[in-house]
Amino acid sequence: MDPQPEFMWIWRAWHRLSASRQRLTQGFGVPLGGTVIESSPGMIPWEVVQAWAQHHGYTHDEMALLDRCIVAMDQVFIEDWAQRMKRRMKK
Repeated sequence: MDPQPEFMWIWRAWHRLSASRQRLTQGFGVPLGGTVIESSPGMIPWEVVQAWAQHHGYTHDEMALLDRCIVAMDQVFIEDWAQRMKRRMKK
């Protein structure tokens, strides 16, 4: 995906802040006594987004837009991760 140039600042922030993404550990049993423990991605914390916005001198409106976009991008990212995990478990 190639974002429009005027939105690259949001794309860059989301990629950079992904390192601060919370990870959720979950496990489940599988037939024949096996156990699968996986770490699934969580949302990027709001405080991290706020610190990024303050560091870059964003206005209140820019911060609000960045936050809404990161939440939406996280939702797509996490849903895609979950779908890939489901396909992997079917193999």
